[in-house]
Amino acid sequence: MSPLLHLAGAILLANLPRAHPRPYKLTFSVTNRCNARCRLCNIWQKSEPAHPLAAAEIDRFLTRHPHWSWIDLTGGEPLLRPDLPELVAIILRRVPRLYHLHLPTNAVSPALTIQRIGQILALDPPRLTITLSLDGPPDQHDALRGVPGNWEGVMAVFEHFRAHPDPRLQLFFGFTLSDHTAGTLHETMRQVQTRFPGVTARHWHLNLAHHSAHYYDNAAARLFTPERATARQDEITALLNAKRSRRFIDPVAFLECLYLSRAGAFLRGQTHPMPCRALDTSLFLAADGTLYPCSIWDRPLGNLRDHDGNLAALLASAPTRAIRAEIRAARCPGCWTPCDAYPTILNNLLPDLSGTA
Repeated sequence: MSPLLHLAGAILLANLPRAHPRPYKLTFSVTNRCNARCRLCNIWQKSEPAHPLAAAEIDRFLTRHPHWSWIDLTGGEPLLRPDLPELVAIILRRVPRLYHLHLPTNAVSPALTIQRIGQILALDPPRLTITLSLDGPPDQHDALRGVPGNWEGVMAVFEHFRAHPDPRLQLFFGFTLSDHTAGTLHETMRQVQTRFPGVTARHWHLNLAHHSAHYYDNAAARLFTPERATARQDEITALLNAKRSRRFIDPVAFLECLYLSRAGAFLRGQTHPMPCRALDTSLFLAADGTLYPCSIWDRPLGNLRDHDGNLAALLASAPTRAIRAEIRAARCPGCWTPCDAYPTILNNLLPDLSGTA
């Protein structure tokens, strides 16, 4: 079975009533190390785990559970993990029906970023998506990231791969919407397009800033205030309108339009825009081996090491079944971050196909 058909089958199963699907998307935080100093995220202040999952442990885990269709490798700055190419090689060897591999990067070190992406491409992934973080025009972005010159580093990475295109590689800019960035997306896009005239709305992903105790460690961060509500909604509406023309010819645009069309509702109510499907469709794996339903809810399911890497047993345990019941009853905190919102959208498709306009 092809990777695409395998993913389609997993999505279909999760859409069926009373089905018991297994997650097909894994978000793996490979390191806490980060060379940015972001104002909205405190991962860079966290210590690296004393015993992060080693390559051999990841190899055993994926050998036992090779069913994933979609894997996100995140951090911290994931490209700072020295053995990242080895981890990707393990993923490609042990996950034969992988359809999509995604990594975000801050591109603080452009040379390292270009080198690491090149090393990953040399391993021949079927589909690699890189999201370059960009949170405003140059001065704003550099201030929010705490790294002077970071904007130019992002531009250098994009320019390199634009000059050396690879059909397996998709590059996007990732804009995180918060009070700090509301009202600046249009100018950010304009400045990038001035530099690279071929860049359009389809090259942009928008993510809503979130609090997370176990991941971002940013419970005290001020993300959204009522005073900026109009500016935030204007950003969402403008990008949604720019992407709508492609939603029926581009699967990514289709998914993003559904995400954006519900982002405003989340911001107004800070609750689920549609029934969450975390645990059914997606999991978050921390660098130390702890599994969570998602990157937001601080409800650990357990550590892979304590279960000898047996994910099936962990997911079938009574505590995990109780957490799944809470999610299905909408008793989790509620979020709308793409890591879990995208698979949630895909697994609410049957009742939602009429709401794509």
